[in-house]
This record gives sequence, structure tokens and C-alpha cells, in this order.
Amino acid sequence: MFAIRKTIIATGCLIMLAGGVAYAESDWLKGSTEDKLKTLAELQPGVGTVMIEYSTRFTNMYYSAKGGNWALADYMLKEMREIQEVGETTRPGRAAMLKAFESNYLDPLEKTIKAKDLKQFTTAFDAALKGCNGCHAASDFAFIKYELPKAPLSPLSTNP
Repeated sequence: MFAIRKTIIATGCLIMLAGGVAYAESDWLKGSTEDKLKTLAELQPGVGTVMIEYSTRFTNMYYSAKGGNWALADYMLKEMREIQEVGETTRPGRAAMLKAFESNYLDPLEKTIKAKDLKQFTTAFDAALKGCNGCHAASDFAFIKYELPKAPLSPLSTNP
């Protein structure tokens, strides 16, 4: 989480140090250094935006495990954790619930992926799916219901 904040600040500083030419061409980023950093921070994605990528990786993790591509399933899970960290950082009010989801659902999924146990993975995935929708409901977003698509969502080969 600290690394993401550090990256956001570093990116903002690099943009500001890029020179006056960039600022002369655009007037959306103005004011003091603090004002500019605040503007850049406000542009960071919210949880809703983060969840679009998260759900794609969640789906692809499932199909990778189902296809026996455990390395890809593991990669998708690692990326989900990183995406979740962005949500925890940019929307700290949601951090506790996101961290609880990680420990209650992602950690068990990781164990089943490491064990390459499809039966246990399917059970853990089903629990995580229910947990996703439960989290949405608890956050006043009950109208957002994840359903497993009939196929992976990206042009990756989910087979080893």
C-alpha cells in the first residue's frame, strides 16, 4: 500500500518536474504543489473502476484453474490482490471490508491453487463468489451481482 502511495506521489512530482512547457500547454493542473498532488490523487480510480478489472481477473482465475493452468490462476490471484490494494489505498473507507474479503476468500483460494486441487478450488471459488455479492449488499450495492460468465473474458489460453 505504501508503494502505491509512493508511486502516486512520485508520478505527480515527475509530472510537475517535467517542465513549464507541459504546464503552459494545459491548465487543468494548476496551483501549488499541494493542489496539484490533490488533483492527481482525486483522479485515481475508485472501487467501482477497480472492480471491473478485478472481476475480469476473478473470472480468468476460475477458467485457468478449471483448464489446469495453475500458474495463470496464481498470476490472476496475485493481480487481484494488487488491484484490491489500489482500492484500499484510494478509498480507505472501504479498506477494512476489502481486507476482510482478502483474508476470508483470497487466502483460501491461494491455498487451493498452490495445491492444484480443482475440487477444493471450486468450493473456495463458490464461497468467494457469494462473498463478493455479500460484500456488495453490505455496502449498499446489492444491485451489483457477479455471475460467472460462460467463458474467460480475455483472449488468454487458460490451458497449460
